Amino acid sequence: MHRFSFEDFRHAKRLRETLRALSEHPNDSVPQATQQASKSQSIYRFWSNPRIQARQILASHRPSVVARVNAERVVLAIQDTTDLDFSSLQQTSGLGFICQTQQQGIKVHSCFAVSGDGEPLGVLHQHTWSRAERAGKRQSRRQRPTGEKESQRWLDTLTAAEPGVDDSVCLVHVGDREADIYDLFVQPRRAHSELLIRAAHNRKVEGELGYLIPTLAQAPIQGQLSVEVARNPQRPARQATLTLRAMTLTIAVPRNGKQAPAAQPVQLNAVLAEETQPPADGSQPIRWMLLTTLPVETFEQACQCVRWYSRRWLIERFHFTLKSGCRIEQLQLETAERLCNALATYSIVAWRLMWLTYHARVAPDDACDAILQTAEWRLLRRRFEPKNRSKKPPTIRQAVRWIAQLGGFLARKGDGEPGLKTLWRGLGVLHHLLEGAQLAAKR
Repeated sequence: MHRFSFEDFRHAKRLRETLRALSEHPNDSVPQATQQASKSQSIYRFWSNPRIQARQILASHRPSVVARVNAERVVLAIQDTTDLDFSSLQQTSGLGFICQTQQQGIKVHSCFAVSGDGEPLGVLHQHTWSRAERAGKRQSRRQRPTGEKESQRWLDTLTAAEPGVDDSVCLVHVGDREADIYDLFVQPRRAHSELLIRAAHNRKVEGELGYLIPTLAQAPIQGQLSVEVARNPQRPARQATLTLRAMTLTIAVPRNGKQAPAAQPVQLNAVLAEETQPPADGSQPIRWMLLTTLPVETFEQACQCVRWYSRRWLIERFHFTLKSGCRIEQLQLETAERLCNALATYSIVAWRLMWLTYHARVAPDDACDAILQTAEWRLLRRRFEPKNRSKKPPTIRQAVRWIAQLGGFLARKGDGEPGLKTLWRGLGVLHHLLEGAQLAAKR
Protein backbone atom coordinates (compact mmCIF):
# COMPACT_ATOMS: atom_id res chain seq x y z
CA MET A 1 0.00 0.00 0.00
CA HIS A 2 1.24 3.51 -0.82
CA ARG A 3 2.45 5.34 2.25
CA PHE A 4 -0.10 8.14 1.66
CA SER A 5 -3.07 5.84 1.03
CA PHE A 6 -6.24 6.16 3.08
CA GLU A 7 -6.11 4.54 6.51
CA ASP A 8 -9.90 4.07 6.53
CA PHE A 9 -11.26 1.95 3.67
CA ARG A 10 -14.51 3.95 3.85
CA HIS A 11 -12.63 6.99 2.58
CA ALA A 12 -11.40 5.02 -0.45
CA LYS A 13 -14.96 3.85 -1.10
CA ARG A 14 -16.26 7.43 -0.86
CA LEU A 15 -13.62 8.61 -3.32
CA ARG A 16 -14.66 5.93 -5.84
CA GLU A 17 -18.29 6.97 -5.55
CA THR A 18 -17.36 10.65 -5.88
CA LEU A 19 -15.22 10.00 -8.96
CA ARG A 20 -18.04 8.02 -10.55
CA ALA A 21 -20.58 10.81 -10.02
CA LEU A 22 -18.28 13.62 -11.17
CA SER A 23 -16.96 11.66 -14.16
CA GLU A 24 -20.50 11.05 -15.37
CA HIS A 25 -21.38 14.75 -15.02
CA PRO A 26 -18.06 16.63 -15.35
CA ASN A 27 -19.62 19.92 -16.47
CA ASP A 28 -22.22 20.02 -13.69
CA SER A 29 -22.01 21.38 -10.17
CA VAL A 30 -21.87 18.83 -7.35
CA PRO A 31 -25.64 19.14 -6.60
CA GLN A 32 -26.44 18.81 -10.32
CA ALA A 33 -24.13 15.80 -10.68
CA THR A 34 -25.59 13.90 -7.72
CA GLN A 35 -29.25 14.98 -7.99
CA GLN A 36 -29.64 14.23 -4.29
CA ALA A 37 -28.93 16.47 -1.31
CA SER A 38 -27.60 13.56 0.75
CA LYS A 39 -25.11 12.53 -1.94
CA SER A 40 -23.98 16.13 -2.42
CA GLN A 41 -23.40 16.50 1.30
CA SER A 42 -21.38 13.28 1.39
CA ILE A 43 -19.00 14.70 -1.24
CA TYR A 44 -18.66 18.01 0.59
CA ARG A 45 -18.05 16.15 3.88
CA PHE A 46 -15.39 14.05 2.18
CA TRP A 47 -13.53 17.17 0.98
CA SER A 48 -13.87 18.86 4.40
CA ASN A 49 -12.81 15.81 6.45
CA PRO A 50 -9.65 16.80 8.39
CA ARG A 51 -8.33 13.27 7.93
CA ILE A 52 -8.41 13.62 4.13
CA GLN A 53 -5.51 15.26 2.29
CA ALA A 54 -5.11 16.02 -1.41
CA ARG A 55 -1.95 13.91 -1.57
CA GLN A 56 -3.93 10.88 -0.36
CA ILE A 57 -6.50 11.35 -3.13
CA LEU A 58 -3.78 11.51 -5.79
CA ALA A 59 -1.87 8.65 -4.13
CA SER A 60 -4.89 6.42 -4.72
CA HIS A 61 -4.65 7.33 -8.42
CA ARG A 62 -0.87 6.92 -8.70
CA PRO A 63 -0.56 3.08 -8.74
CA SER A 64 -2.72 2.86 -11.86
CA VAL A 65 -0.77 5.74 -13.43
CA VAL A 66 2.55 4.02 -12.73
CA ALA A 67 1.17 0.76 -14.17
CA ARG A 68 0.28 2.56 -17.40
CA VAL A 69 3.68 4.30 -17.40
CA ASN A 70 5.53 0.99 -16.98
CA ALA A 71 3.70 -0.48 -19.97
CA GLU A 72 5.29 2.17 -22.24
CA ARG A 73 8.77 2.43 -23.73
CA VAL A 74 8.91 6.24 -23.53
CA VAL A 75 6.90 8.49 -21.21
CA LEU A 76 6.85 12.28 -21.12
CA ALA A 77 6.58 13.67 -17.59
CA ILE A 78 5.32 17.15 -18.46
CA GLN A 79 5.44 19.84 -15.78
CA ASP A 80 3.58 23.15 -15.80
CA THR A 81 2.05 25.71 -13.43
CA THR A 82 -1.38 27.31 -13.55
CA ASP A 83 -3.43 29.64 -11.34
CA LEU A 84 -6.88 28.84 -9.99
CA ASP A 85 -8.76 32.11 -9.51
CA PHE A 86 -11.08 32.19 -6.49
CA SER A 87 -11.29 35.98 -6.14
CA SER A 88 -15.06 35.76 -5.66
CA LEU A 89 -14.61 33.70 -2.47
CA GLN A 90 -13.89 36.56 -0.09
CA GLN A 91 -14.62 34.47 3.01
CA THR A 92 -12.53 31.45 2.04
CA SER A 93 -9.46 31.06 4.24
CA GLY A 94 -5.99 30.05 3.08
CA LEU A 95 -6.04 31.68 -0.36
CA GLY A 96 -3.17 33.82 -1.58
CA PHE A 97 -2.01 36.13 -4.38
CA ILE A 98 -1.89 34.52 -7.82
CA CYS A 99 -0.47 37.47 -9.78
CA GLN A 100 0.61 41.07 -9.34
CA THR A 101 -2.98 42.27 -8.80
CA GLN A 102 -5.47 41.75 -6.00
CA GLN A 103 -6.69 38.44 -7.43
CA GLN A 104 -6.60 35.58 -4.95
CA GLY A 105 -6.53 31.85 -5.42
CA ILE A 106 -4.23 28.84 -5.46
CA LYS A 107 -1.07 28.13 -7.45
CA VAL A 108 -0.98 24.62 -8.94
CA HIS A 109 2.08 22.82 -10.33
CA SER A 110 1.31 19.46 -11.95
CA CYS A 111 3.30 16.65 -13.54
CA PHE A 112 1.15 15.00 -16.19
CA ALA A 113 2.32 11.72 -17.71
CA VAL A 114 1.88 11.21 -21.46
CA SER A 115 3.12 8.36 -23.64
CA GLY A 116 5.60 9.11 -26.41
CA ASP A 117 2.65 8.87 -28.83
CA GLY A 118 0.54 11.32 -26.83
CA GLU A 119 -1.75 9.06 -24.78
CA PRO A 120 -2.73 10.71 -21.45
CA LEU A 121 -1.59 8.38 -18.65
CA GLY A 122 -2.47 10.38 -15.54
CA VAL A 123 -1.13 12.72 -12.86
CA LEU A 124 2.24 11.66 -11.42
CA HIS A 125 2.48 14.53 -8.93
CA GLN A 126 0.75 17.77 -8.01
CA HIS A 127 1.90 20.59 -5.74
CA THR A 128 -0.30 23.47 -4.57
CA TRP A 129 0.52 26.56 -2.56
CA SER A 130 -0.81 30.00 -1.67
CA ARG A 131 1.34 33.12 -1.89
CA ALA A 132 1.32 35.22 1.25
CA GLU A 133 2.63 38.17 -0.77
CA ARG A 134 3.07 39.15 -4.38
CA ALA A 135 6.10 37.82 -6.22
CA GLY A 136 9.30 39.72 -5.48
CA LYS A 137 11.41 41.69 -7.93
CA ARG A 138 13.45 39.71 -10.45
CA GLN A 139 16.80 41.09 -9.26
CA SER A 140 16.19 40.10 -5.63
CA ARG A 141 15.02 36.63 -6.69
CA ARG A 142 18.33 36.03 -8.49
CA GLN A 143 20.24 36.58 -5.27
CA ARG A 144 18.44 33.77 -3.42
CA PRO A 145 19.23 30.04 -3.73
CA THR A 146 16.71 27.92 -5.63
CA GLY A 147 15.62 26.16 -2.43
CA GLU A 148 14.22 29.44 -1.09
CA LYS A 149 12.22 30.22 -4.26
CA GLU A 150 9.12 28.86 -5.93
CA SER A 151 11.45 27.49 -8.61
CA GLN A 152 12.23 24.64 -6.23
CA ARG A 153 8.89 23.08 -7.27
CA TRP A 154 10.46 21.94 -10.55
CA LEU A 155 13.20 20.03 -8.74
CA ASP A 156 10.87 18.55 -6.12
CA THR A 157 8.36 17.44 -8.76
CA LEU A 158 11.06 15.73 -10.82
CA THR A 159 12.06 13.73 -7.74
CA ALA A 160 8.45 12.94 -6.76
CA ALA A 161 7.51 11.75 -10.28
CA GLU A 162 10.11 8.99 -10.51
CA PRO A 163 9.39 6.42 -7.71
CA GLY A 164 7.92 3.18 -9.01
CA VAL A 165 8.87 3.78 -12.65
CA ASP A 166 10.74 0.80 -14.11
CA ASP A 167 14.31 1.29 -15.29
CA SER A 168 13.23 0.01 -18.70
CA VAL A 169 11.09 3.13 -19.21
CA CYS A 170 12.72 6.22 -20.67
CA LEU A 171 11.18 9.01 -18.57
CA VAL A 172 11.58 12.39 -20.26
CA HIS A 173 10.98 15.40 -18.01
CA VAL A 174 9.51 18.17 -20.19
CA GLY A 175 9.25 21.82 -19.16
CA ASP A 176 8.70 25.25 -20.67
CA ARG A 177 10.92 28.30 -20.21
CA GLU A 178 10.18 28.51 -16.47
CA ALA A 179 12.10 25.25 -16.10
CA ASP A 180 15.33 26.73 -17.51
CA ILE A 181 17.07 26.42 -14.12
CA TYR A 182 20.73 25.45 -13.68
CA ASP A 183 19.93 23.50 -10.51
CA LEU A 184 17.40 21.41 -12.45
CA PHE A 185 20.05 20.49 -15.02
CA VAL A 186 22.31 19.10 -12.27
CA GLN A 187 19.50 17.55 -10.18
CA PRO A 188 20.10 13.80 -9.53
CA ARG A 189 17.79 11.61 -11.63
CA ARG A 190 17.05 7.90 -11.89
CA ALA A 191 18.65 5.84 -14.63
CA HIS A 192 17.02 6.43 -18.02
CA SER A 193 15.55 9.78 -16.97
CA GLU A 194 16.16 12.64 -19.36
CA LEU A 195 15.51 16.38 -19.53
CA LEU A 196 13.84 18.30 -22.36
CA ILE A 197 13.60 21.97 -21.41
CA ARG A 198 12.84 25.05 -23.48
CA ALA A 199 15.59 27.61 -22.87
CA ALA A 200 14.67 31.06 -21.59
CA HIS A 201 18.08 32.56 -20.89
CA ASN A 202 20.96 33.46 -23.18
CA ARG A 203 23.28 31.46 -20.95
CA LYS A 204 27.04 31.69 -20.83
CA VAL A 205 28.53 28.75 -22.70
CA GLU A 206 32.03 27.60 -23.49
CA GLY A 207 33.24 28.55 -26.96
CA GLU A 208 34.29 31.46 -29.11
CA LEU A 209 30.90 33.21 -29.18
CA GLY A 210 30.43 32.79 -25.44
CA TYR A 211 26.60 32.69 -25.22
CA LEU A 212 23.85 30.23 -26.03
CA ILE A 213 21.84 32.11 -28.66
CA PRO A 214 24.66 33.09 -31.06
CA THR A 215 26.41 29.74 -30.56
CA LEU A 216 23.31 27.70 -31.39
CA ALA A 217 22.33 29.99 -34.27
CA GLN A 218 25.59 29.19 -36.07
CA ALA A 219 25.18 25.41 -35.77
CA PRO A 220 24.73 23.68 -39.15
CA ILE A 221 21.17 23.11 -40.40
CA GLN A 222 20.19 19.43 -40.14
CA GLY A 223 16.94 19.60 -42.07
CA GLN A 224 13.28 20.55 -41.83
CA LEU A 225 10.42 19.01 -39.87
CA SER A 226 6.66 19.54 -40.09
CA VAL A 227 4.83 19.49 -36.74
CA GLU A 228 1.25 20.09 -35.69
CA VAL A 229 1.03 23.17 -33.47
CA ALA A 230 -1.93 23.19 -31.08
CA ARG A 231 -4.07 26.29 -30.83
CA ASN A 232 -3.83 28.61 -27.86
CA PRO A 233 -5.28 32.07 -27.05
CA GLN A 234 -2.57 33.68 -29.19
CA ARG A 235 -2.76 31.46 -32.30
CA PRO A 236 -4.96 28.96 -34.16
CA ALA A 237 -3.96 25.32 -34.69
CA ARG A 238 -1.78 24.82 -37.76
CA GLN A 239 1.03 22.84 -39.37
CA ALA A 240 4.43 24.45 -38.95
CA THR A 241 7.57 23.72 -40.97
CA LEU A 242 10.58 24.04 -38.68
CA THR A 243 14.25 24.30 -39.60
CA LEU A 244 16.39 22.33 -37.14
CA ARG A 245 19.90 23.00 -35.87
CA ALA A 246 21.53 20.89 -33.16
CA MET A 247 24.80 20.68 -31.26
CA THR A 248 26.42 19.75 -27.95
CA LEU A 249 27.58 22.58 -25.68
CA THR A 250 28.70 23.25 -22.11
CA ILE A 251 26.60 25.52 -19.89
CA ALA A 252 28.61 27.62 -17.45
CA VAL A 253 27.70 27.96 -13.77
CA PRO A 254 25.48 31.10 -13.46
CA ARG A 255 27.44 34.09 -12.21
CA ASN A 256 24.52 35.72 -10.38
CA GLY A 257 23.11 32.56 -8.82
CA LYS A 258 23.59 31.05 -5.37
CA GLN A 259 24.95 27.67 -6.41
CA ALA A 260 27.02 25.40 -4.18
CA PRO A 261 30.78 26.15 -4.16
CA ALA A 262 31.45 22.83 -5.89
CA ALA A 263 29.09 23.62 -8.79
CA GLN A 264 30.53 22.72 -12.18
CA PRO A 265 29.65 23.49 -15.82
CA VAL A 266 27.17 21.00 -17.28
CA GLN A 267 27.23 19.50 -20.76
CA LEU A 268 23.89 19.48 -22.58
CA ASN A 269 22.60 19.00 -26.07
CA ALA A 270 20.71 21.83 -27.75
CA VAL A 271 18.19 22.00 -30.58
CA LEU A 272 17.02 25.18 -32.29
CA ALA A 273 13.68 24.69 -34.09
CA GLU A 274 12.35 27.76 -35.88
CA GLU A 275 10.03 28.84 -38.64
CA THR A 276 12.09 30.76 -41.16
CA GLN A 277 8.96 31.86 -43.07
CA PRO A 278 6.26 33.89 -41.21
CA PRO A 279 2.99 31.94 -40.82
CA ALA A 280 0.26 32.84 -43.31
CA ASP A 281 -2.23 33.55 -40.51
CA GLY A 282 -0.05 36.33 -39.11
CA SER A 283 0.74 34.56 -35.83
CA GLN A 284 4.15 34.69 -34.19
CA PRO A 285 6.70 32.36 -35.85
CA ILE A 286 7.80 29.44 -33.66
CA ARG A 287 11.31 29.57 -32.23
CA TRP A 288 12.09 26.83 -29.72
CA MET A 289 15.54 26.59 -28.14
CA LEU A 290 15.59 23.22 -26.42
CA LEU A 291 18.16 22.04 -23.88
CA THR A 292 18.22 18.29 -23.37
CA THR A 293 20.13 15.29 -22.13
CA LEU A 294 18.72 13.26 -25.03
CA PRO A 295 21.09 12.54 -27.93
CA VAL A 296 20.91 14.81 -30.98
CA GLU A 297 23.71 13.32 -33.05
CA THR A 298 21.42 12.59 -36.00
CA PHE A 299 18.63 14.49 -37.68
CA GLU A 300 16.07 11.90 -36.57
CA GLN A 301 17.15 12.27 -32.93
CA ALA A 302 16.75 16.05 -33.16
CA CYS A 303 13.32 15.55 -34.76
CA GLN A 304 12.28 13.25 -31.91
CA CYS A 305 13.14 15.93 -29.34
CA VAL A 306 11.04 18.49 -31.19
CA ARG A 307 8.10 16.08 -31.59
CA TRP A 308 8.16 15.23 -27.90
CA TYR A 309 8.36 18.88 -26.91
CA SER A 310 5.40 19.66 -29.18
CA ARG A 311 3.30 17.39 -26.91
CA ARG A 312 3.85 19.80 -24.00
CA TRP A 313 0.52 21.43 -24.94
CA LEU A 314 -1.26 18.39 -23.45
CA ILE A 315 -0.68 19.67 -19.91
CA GLU A 316 -2.22 22.98 -20.97
CA ARG A 317 -5.16 20.93 -22.25
CA PHE A 318 -5.28 19.21 -18.85
CA HIS A 319 -5.53 22.59 -17.08
CA PHE A 320 -8.14 23.73 -19.61
CA THR A 321 -10.21 20.62 -18.88
CA LEU A 322 -10.00 21.30 -15.14
CA LYS A 323 -11.16 24.89 -15.53
CA SER A 324 -13.65 24.74 -18.39
CA GLY A 325 -14.75 21.11 -18.36
CA CYS A 326 -14.81 20.43 -14.62
CA ARG A 327 -15.41 24.11 -13.74
CA ILE A 328 -13.05 23.86 -10.78
CA GLU A 329 -13.00 27.65 -10.32
CA GLN A 330 -16.78 27.68 -9.78
CA LEU A 331 -16.53 25.72 -6.52
CA GLN A 332 -17.55 27.55 -3.37
CA LEU A 333 -15.77 25.96 -0.42
CA GLU A 334 -14.76 27.52 2.88
CA THR A 335 -11.03 26.73 3.00
CA ALA A 336 -8.12 26.34 0.63
CA GLU A 337 -7.56 22.81 1.99
CA ARG A 338 -11.04 21.76 0.86
CA LEU A 339 -10.46 23.33 -2.54
CA CYS A 340 -7.20 21.37 -2.87
CA ASN A 341 -9.03 18.14 -2.04
CA ALA A 342 -11.59 18.97 -4.73
CA LEU A 343 -8.79 19.82 -7.17
CA ALA A 344 -7.12 16.44 -6.60
CA THR A 345 -10.45 14.69 -7.21
CA TYR A 346 -11.22 16.63 -10.38
CA SER A 347 -7.66 16.06 -11.65
CA ILE A 348 -8.48 12.37 -11.94
CA VAL A 349 -11.77 13.22 -13.68
CA ALA A 350 -9.95 15.54 -16.13
CA TRP A 351 -7.45 12.81 -17.01
CA ARG A 352 -10.30 10.37 -17.74
CA LEU A 353 -11.96 12.86 -20.09
CA MET A 354 -8.70 13.36 -21.98
CA TRP A 355 -8.07 9.61 -22.12
CA LEU A 356 -11.55 9.03 -23.55
CA THR A 357 -11.02 11.67 -26.24
CA TYR A 358 -7.61 10.24 -27.12
CA HIS A 359 -8.91 6.70 -27.63
CA ALA A 360 -11.74 7.98 -29.79
CA ARG A 361 -9.13 9.40 -32.15
CA VAL A 362 -6.42 6.71 -32.16
CA ALA A 363 -8.58 3.57 -31.90
CA PRO A 364 -11.86 4.66 -33.50
CA ASP A 365 -12.73 1.21 -34.86
CA ASP A 366 -12.40 -0.66 -31.55
CA ALA A 367 -15.57 -1.76 -29.80
CA CYS A 368 -16.81 0.91 -27.39
CA ASP A 369 -17.31 -1.58 -24.53
CA ALA A 370 -13.64 -0.88 -23.72
CA ILE A 371 -14.62 2.60 -22.51
CA LEU A 372 -18.39 2.44 -21.89
CA GLN A 373 -20.65 0.20 -19.85
CA THR A 374 -23.22 -1.91 -21.63
CA ALA A 375 -26.14 0.18 -20.34
CA GLU A 376 -24.47 3.33 -21.65
CA TRP A 377 -23.85 2.23 -25.24
CA ARG A 378 -27.25 0.52 -25.48
CA LEU A 379 -28.97 3.75 -24.43
CA LEU A 380 -26.97 5.68 -27.01
CA ARG A 381 -28.00 3.24 -29.72
CA ARG A 382 -31.69 3.46 -28.73
CA ARG A 383 -31.42 7.25 -28.84
CA PHE A 384 -29.72 7.57 -32.24
CA GLU A 385 -30.53 4.26 -34.01
CA PRO A 386 -33.87 3.14 -32.52
CA LYS A 387 -34.42 0.51 -35.21
CA ASN A 388 -31.01 -1.13 -34.74
CA ARG A 389 -31.43 -4.38 -32.75
CA SER A 390 -27.80 -5.52 -32.96
CA LYS A 391 -26.25 -6.84 -29.74
CA LYS A 392 -22.77 -5.96 -30.96
CA PRO A 393 -21.43 -2.71 -29.40
CA PRO A 394 -20.76 0.17 -31.80
CA THR A 395 -17.26 1.45 -32.44
CA ILE A 396 -15.58 3.92 -30.12
CA ARG A 397 -15.78 6.58 -32.82
CA GLN A 398 -19.54 6.13 -33.27
CA ALA A 399 -20.26 6.09 -29.53
CA VAL A 400 -18.14 9.19 -28.88
CA ARG A 401 -19.83 11.07 -31.72
CA TRP A 402 -23.24 10.17 -30.25
CA ILE A 403 -22.13 11.41 -26.83
CA ALA A 404 -20.83 14.62 -28.40
CA GLN A 405 -24.13 15.10 -30.24
CA LEU A 406 -25.87 15.06 -26.85
CA GLY A 407 -23.50 17.91 -25.94
CA GLY A 408 -24.24 20.00 -29.03
CA PHE A 409 -21.93 18.52 -31.68
CA LEU A 410 -23.71 18.73 -35.04
CA ALA A 411 -21.87 15.80 -36.69
CA ARG A 412 -22.03 17.33 -40.16
CA LYS A 413 -19.79 16.02 -42.92
CA GLY A 414 -17.27 18.83 -42.61
CA ASP A 415 -17.28 19.13 -38.81
CA GLY A 416 -14.36 16.76 -38.17
CA GLU A 417 -14.14 14.95 -34.85
CA PRO A 418 -15.73 16.29 -31.64
CA GLY A 419 -13.61 18.00 -29.01
CA LEU A 420 -13.47 17.97 -25.25
CA LYS A 421 -16.17 20.59 -24.72
CA THR A 422 -18.99 18.77 -26.50
CA LEU A 423 -17.79 15.47 -25.03
CA TRP A 424 -17.98 16.54 -21.39
CA ARG A 425 -21.35 18.21 -21.97
CA GLY A 426 -22.65 15.08 -23.67
CA LEU A 427 -21.46 12.80 -20.87
CA GLY A 428 -23.61 14.74 -18.42
CA VAL A 429 -26.68 14.47 -20.66
CA LEU A 430 -26.05 10.75 -21.27
CA HIS A 431 -26.01 9.90 -17.60
CA HIS A 432 -29.07 12.00 -16.85
CA LEU A 433 -30.86 10.02 -19.57
CA LEU A 434 -29.50 6.77 -18.13
CA GLU A 435 -30.68 7.64 -14.64
CA GLY A 436 -34.14 8.49 -16.00
CA ALA A 437 -34.32 5.19 -17.90
CA GLN A 438 -33.29 3.25 -14.79
CA LEU A 439 -35.93 4.99 -12.69
CA ALA A 440 -38.60 4.31 -15.32
CA ALA A 441 -37.61 0.62 -15.40
CA LYS A 442 -38.23 0.31 -11.65
CA ARG A 443 -41.87 1.38 -11.92
